[in-house]
Amino acid sequence: MRFPIRQLWVVLAFLPLIDSVLLAEEKVNADFRPPLFAFQTGFARAASQDPAYLSDLVARSGFAGVELMGLQQVEPYLETLSQRNLKLYSLYLKIDLDSEQPYDAAIPELLKTHGQQLLYLWFHIHSQKFARSDPAGDEKCVKVLRELSDLVQPYEIGIGIYHHVGQWSERFTDGVRVARKVGRKNVGAVFNLCHYLKTAGPAQLEAELQDAFPHVMLVSINGADDGETTSMGWDRLIQPLDQGSFDVLRVLKVLQANHYFGPVGLQGFGISQKPEEFFPR
Repeated sequence: MRFPIRQLWVVLAFLPLIDSVLLAEEKVNADFRPPLFAFQTGFARAASQDPAYLSDLVARSGFAGVELMGLQQVEPYLETLSQRNLKLYSLYLKIDLDSEQPYDAAIPELLKTHGQQLLYLWFHIHSQKFARSDPAGDEKCVKVLRELSDLVQPYEIGIGIYHHVGQWSERFTDGVRVARKVGRKNVGAVFNLCHYLKTAGPAQLEAELQDAFPHVMLVSINGADDGETTSMGWDRLIQPLDQGSFDVLRVLKVLQANHYFGPVGLQGFGISQKPEEFFPR
């Protein structure tokens, strides 16, 4: 039985009057209610790119906040998010293992100004020197992440290793491996459903996600198709949450079993519909 995604949304979005009986058959407890945030990729086709308009859209749709891409997004959004009781859950930033300055040099200054308003920074990690998933890059990556860990520690910000197809940290297991070596409580691996399905396929999802705890820092979900996912395109691996044959509850059950109450992001990259249509209401 596939779980009705609209009911799933109610659980994740902290909306009232949840009937736990509806969830019993699928063994997802109604008390499992991690906050849900929207990726900025989901805004790409919105009717307006004005931060106030987008913040209103996010609030109406039941999200607890957003993820934004790049330091330059912080100033335009923070005030309008705060006015609507929304949080900036994460900033999507780059680490280049080959560079003498591997991360944005403006991060320390941003932390001085807005560190108390940030919750997570998640990093997509690149290298031309090291092949995708090559452990030879671990030593350099661990050094960089420990440096970032020290920078954000006074502000109680989490650091996520964002695995992404085609990059050095391509697989979820790459992030887990590196997070274990970093050995810091504020550094962990991000689980991205769409990238996981593309790189690993669905067969070992529960086992690999289970094995990653307690090093799971953040999670993203979306609608997707099941089957031979490693050969699928993004049009099948990133769909609105209530579409696709893949059972998203497979992810949520593992999160619940491991007492994960961190935020969950909704990926929206490449979805052809406008967010006014595919964001839940």
